[in-house]
Amino acid sequence: MDKGASTAGCAEACEEDEGDGGVDPGGGGRAPSADDESRRILREAAARTSSSLARIWLGPKIWETERLPTLEELRPEKELLEEERVSIRYGREMVRAVGERSHAKSLGEGCGQHEHEAAWATLRGLEDGALEAVAVGFAEHECSALGTELRAGSRNFARLFLSAEGLSLLQAVANELHGLSLEHCWAWDVVGERHEEEYSVVWGVKRILARIQDVMVRNHLVEDRSNRAVGRRDCCAHTPGICLEYFDASRSVKWWSLHPCMHWVCDPCFNQLIEGPLIQQRERLRAEAKAEKEMATTHREAATKFEASIQDAGAGQLHGVVQALDRLATETEEKASHLFEESFGTPPVCPHCAETVRDAISQRIMVVEHDGGSQ
Repeated sequence: MDKGASTAGCAEACEEDEGDGGVDPGGGGRAPSADDESRRILREAAARTSSSLARIWLGPKIWETERLPTLEELRPEKELLEEERVSIRYGREMVRAVGERSHAKSLGEGCGQHEHEAAWATLRGLEDGALEAVAVGFAEHECSALGTELRAGSRNFARLFLSAEGLSLLQAVANELHGLSLEHCWAWDVVGERHEEEYSVVWGVKRILARIQDVMVRNHLVEDRSNRAVGRRDCCAHTPGICLEYFDASRSVKWWSLHPCMHWVCDPCFNQLIEGPLIQQRERLRAEAKAEKEMATTHREAATKFEASIQDAGAGQLHGVVQALDRLATETEEKASHLFEESFGTPPVCPHCAETVRDAISQRIMVVEHDGGSQ
């Protein structure tokens, strides 16, 4: 399951401009260098100051893992769960598909409810090797940038979760995600996606769970809860003639993720509902601020000239008039500054929930029909 990729059934969205994961693609068996050792020492020293840094920098990679993790080891660190502004601070590092306010929540709803117990029992009852395509697909797609040996290690990691015990762990993760609030699911969206966390254990577990959910959907064991199947309930696809066609087009399209509410709007709606009014408002306020600033400059210059003239004339009794002009200039300058600050500080609201939009991040993706084969 790639970043920004839909994993449940009908649609698969693939981001075009994914960054470098920070792992040497050819690093299969390379001996550690002096630079590697220096980085290791620095990471260990920094990680002592924060459990988050310790998890990110010192956690094992998937090809180094030969046992199943515990559910506790997979959970986001406490600091991340308590982060009130997680969707703003980590917006670019949260794995979601267009239309999903939380990918983790979508996984929980898709295969973590009580009604999905029979589906998990069916998978646990399959013969050994029946789910091998999941491990192969994980290694060849999610880990395609790695060298041959590391891909083999990644495939072995995925196989750990195809046993009855491994499937039970995946089910426990899905059950937990279903029971969490949306905000706590955002922490799960972040963990494993931050810089240096690619190919971490939790990074791999989330993607394997997504592939297992896809197997369930394609074999009609669970309901398809992809955005396309449920009517894109978290997108702005409510405007006939714009959004529905825009989402369905098999071409490169642009979507905007609004923060902190995490709703999505397509580019035409963003320009119409958010960017356009915001630009107009900023232009109006900045024009007013410019006029006030020019007036303040005029008052200041008048006060300065008047003070110089009365000093030359020795007319000290007019000093109060100069002070009044100076105060007027100061007040006008403050008003201009307030207007200019207001031009930045009056954000638009989300068309879905009317919550104030503090930030917006764009994703350019390709939406394609799912071919029904292994991902």
